[in-house]
Amino acid sequence: MARRRVKKRTHASARPTQNGSKPAESIPKSLVIRINASEVGSSVSQLVKDMRLVMSPHTASRLKERRGNKLRDYVMMAGPLGVSHLLLFSKSESGNTNLRLCTTPRGPTLSFRVEKYSLCKDIQKAAKRPRGREDEDYINPPLVRFSSRQTAN
Repeated sequence: MARRRVKKRTHASARPTQNGSKPAESIPKSLVIRINASEVGSSVSQLVKDMRLVMSPHTASRLKERRGNKLRDYVMMAGPLGVSHLLLFSKSESGNTNLRLCTTPRGPTLSFRVEKYSLCKDIQKAAKRPRGREDEDYINPPLVRFSSRQTAN
């Protein structure tokens, strides 16, 4: 009987991204979600859209929330989708807008009350020479990581 073929080449498990800087698995991905989507109001819905633009390109920009979706549904899908952070916007009964920042799967959750915010469309209306929404602005991720390595002179 013939011997079975043994593969000799292996593929790298951590492939670099397009620019070659980081492996694709280590890039943080996020979801920006409205909790109780029908009850938060139009201004908070617009705030969620603006935050999705700010957090692009590694966030779901066209996520559709449905009335039946619960927080548990998003947490359960975060693992298979590779989502590392959830930004949850909600509105309390007293009218306060709240933001919760969760790291998945078992990270800490930070809770904030949003005092004031300005929407992109309000800033564009107030500007003398408003810039249109250019796609070049949202190509790079919003966060920059600095290393604390010191060099000796």
